[in-house]
Amino acid sequence: MISSRTTGVAIVALAVAAGLLALTSALLVPAGLPYDEPAHWSNVLFYAEHLRLPVLGEAGVTYEGQQTPLYYIAAAAVVRLLGATDAAFLAVRALGVVGAVVMTLLMGGILRRSIPGKSIVIIVGTAFIALNPMFAVIAGSVQNDTWTLVWGFALLWSALPLMDPTRTVARPWTSGLLLGVLGSAAILTKLSIVPVVAAVLVLLLLRRRLAIVLVAGAVVLVASGWWIVRNYLLYGDLTGQAGVEQAGYEFGQGVLGPLHLARSALTYLFLPTEYLRNSISAPWWIDGIVVVLGLAVALGAVLLALRSRRDCAPGSLLLLVTVGAVAVLAWIVQGALGWHVAFRTAYGVLPLVALAFGCATQAVPSRRGSVVIGAALGVLLLLVAGWVAAVASPEAPQLLP
Repeated sequence: MISSRTTGVAIVALAVAAGLLALTSALLVPAGLPYDEPAHWSNVLFYAEHLRLPVLGEAGVTYEGQQTPLYYIAAAAVVRLLGATDAAFLAVRALGVVGAVVMTLLMGGILRRSIPGKSIVIIVGTAFIALNPMFAVIAGSVQNDTWTLVWGFALLWSALPLMDPTRTVARPWTSGLLLGVLGSAAILTKLSIVPVVAAVLVLLLLRRRLAIVLVAGAVVLVASGWWIVRNYLLYGDLTGQAGVEQAGYEFGQGVLGPLHLARSALTYLFLPTEYLRNSISAPWWIDGIVVVLGLAVALGAVLLALRSRRDCAPGSLLLLVTVGAVAVLAWIVQGALGWHVAFRTAYGVLPLVALAFGCATQAVPSRRGSVVIGAALGVLLLLVAGWVAAVASPEAPQLLP
């Protein structure tokens, strides 16, 4: 039996490991190699130089000019402090490294609130985020995904206790304000998180948390609704996608068959090959590990469904399943509309996947807990070792001047 304190220490240790892994990526991966990093960096430089919001079609504004501004304002502050130098570029990458640490801590907190008392599940599920090359590479690059997930995970962590219908909320207005601030921060970091925020508020409304939802909804509307209005006034639609097309950017549409969708999802859950422009190729044994990990998630999902009533906190699984399903559905719908979007826009499903991955350990008797944790960490570390060996190759190109 693993104590609650030991579980907490393990989560902190995994958060430190996540930071080190993301820092390794930030130092090893050539500048501009991660997908969209040149466009994100260009956006940061525009904010730093002009001190205003970009408009698609202006000189110096790339397709990432459609993105909400919070991340770029923070990154531009770093550039203003250090100048447009290599040091500033690495410092902006380091913002994502910090985000990886916070994201891991929040994932541990989400799992502790979702399946209390199941220490092995919590530790292994948190390790899925912490020791994962995909999330390390994203965090170690210039992008807004990591901090979007930080705010989104904080929103889920805060909403989980409110899903228990027997729980009395002493200060609903305070809870609503907190949820509104977190939801607004997530949206103002990346607009694609809107389905997740909306799903949380709808579920809380169905749980009869009316005051909380009204306050949270009002805060989100006031704090982030202006961006939607701005998109409509500038580009004629609510998302800014029309502005991307008007500026002359074209992206190919991927195949939407079930096999393609499954393969894309599995890749973006474990391997940064596409995110690094397919400049590295995974050896057969890495692909084999990914298949094993994918099967572990599937097994854990089955075990979770069978034992959820006994193991999970009231309403927690409903929240994670709904949010995950909405995030994945939004990704599929965007693809069907012809938008070229990667599976990372569906990362609202990550808490559910991490929970399922952790629950795969329940197939083994709990008295072998240390062996189970060691085996899970060992498989993930093998994946990390393979990635580090591949990305450290001098053949990877430098795409930023």
